[in-house]
Amino acid sequence: MVRRPVIAFLTDVNVPDSVGDFLKERGHDVERVRDVMPADSPDPVVAEAAMQAGRVLVSWDRDFNQQRFKKPRFASLSRIGFSCPEPLGAIRLAVVISLVEFHAAATWPAKPLCILIGGDKIQFRT
Repeated sequence: MVRRPVIAFLTDVNVPDSVGDFLKERGHDVERVRDVMPADSPDPVVAEAAMQAGRVLVSWDRDFNQQRFKKPRFASLSRIGFSCPEPLGAIRLAVVISLVEFHAAATWPAKPLCILIGGDKIQFRT
């Protein structure tokens, strides 16, 4: 039997609790931004906190797709970004969580994870 990796996540303020709760139920380590820093912290500060803590950032914020996050400073940022409606987040994640865990076991933390989950697609970026 293959054991699932325990992944450390940091959920951004716009991530529904149901997503963090689902990850915890799977045995993952989840911290919420609102519990470790001010809720209005700028995206670069949140990204830096995730990188420093060795956590995969989970967000619904499309700002993380902007050019500034493609700079070398953020090269080690691991992120799961959602673009589906928020009420569907935990459901969509449940559909693909085994793939996320498999990908993490194979590449993370040596290589950053970049996974985008939409309403009708999932994209793994390297």
